[in-house]
Amino acid sequence: MSTTQAASVPTKTVATPWRGYVWAAVGGVIVVPFVLLFAFNNYSAPDDAAFVRMAFSQVAGGTIAIAMMFTLVAVSVVKRTKAATPVLVVAALLVTQYVAISLSAGADWLLQHLG
Repeated sequence: MSTTQAASVPTKTVATPWRGYVWAAVGGVIVVPFVLLFAFNNYSAPDDAAFVRMAFSQVAGGTIAIAMMFTLVAVSVVKRTKAATPVLVVAALLVTQYVAISLSAGADWLLQHLG
C-alpha cells in the first residue's frame, strides 16, 4: 500500500517592514503638522494672538515630526530591521534639519509680524 501525500511546502510570506514605517512617517511628518497648521490658521486678518497661535502650531508640528522619526528609528533598532535602520536614521536627521530651519524661519516671521 502506497499512499501519495502532497508534500506541504510552507509558503514564504513576503516581509514588508517598510509599509508600517512609511505610513507612520507620512502620518507623523506630513499629516499631523498639516492638520495642526490648518486647525490653528487664521482665515481672516490676523492679529497678534493669531500670529502667536500659528507659530506655536508650527513648533508643535515640528516637534511631533522629530519625535515620530526618532521613535521609528528606535522601533527599527529594537526590531533589528537591518535594511530600515540606516534609511530611517538618515531620514530622521533630514527631518530634524528641515524642522530646525523651518522653526528658525518661523521665528523670524513671527518677530517681523509682531513688531
